[in-house]
Amino acid sequence: MALIEINSVTKAYGEGELVTQILHGVSFSIAEGEFVSIMGPSGSGKSTLLHILGLLDRPSTGTYMFADKNTADLPDEELARLRNEHMGFVFQAFHLLARTSVLENVMLPLYYSSIPKKEYVPRAKQALAHVNMSHREQHLPSQLSGGEKQRVAIARALVNDPKVIFADEPTGNLDSKTGQQVMNTIDALHKTGKTIIVITHETTAAAFAQRIIQIGDGLIVSDQKTESTHNHYHK
Repeated sequence: MALIEINSVTKAYGEGELVTQILHGVSFSIAEGEFVSIMGPSGSGKSTLLHILGLLDRPSTGTYMFADKNTADLPDEELARLRNEHMGFVFQAFHLLARTSVLENVMLPLYYSSIPKKEYVPRAKQALAHVNMSHREQHLPSQLSGGEKQRVAIARALVNDPKVIFADEPTGNLDSKTGQQVMNTIDALHKTGKTIIVITHETTAAAFAQRIIQIGDGLIVSDQKTESTHNHYHK
């Protein structure tokens, strides 16, 4: 089943003569459980596309179906609920709260959910165990390495048990070895059945995906299944 289906999606900012067209009619679908990389140079429209897919922005024209719901029909509150219950986000800059412990950082999305309060700590601990960060749960982000911060961010994205995880340049601030470890962590989540969408310009990160969608100047340039498994990256 298609979890995500976008059809002829365009996005423009501004008005009148100052309109900047970012997306020029993008269509594709992503099945539940798929691992997809969206690649493209800076300014290609991939971040705008991520914002639309993550329900952080609406398309100017075209349709976006998420889990068989037409997102255009939904009010902002419902989009926020869908985003919080079914989507997890991992960003290049980690976005961890500096004065808050690792465990509390991971619990943050639960405060906006319908999950009972008594489950917050067990869920956060379980998510940290998933990414091998249980031994750091009382540390502050400043006491962690870049790779550890990103693993905490992945645990936070996991804590609501979302259908899909969006990772925006997840290896962008990391050296290649640490980036590899972070992609291995994301890959392990995919093996548990999560749908993964990675936005990246790094070929080593993209190589973990089953399918690579290349975007350029707001259009899909290519959409191909990857030829080989990425076993040669699992050192």
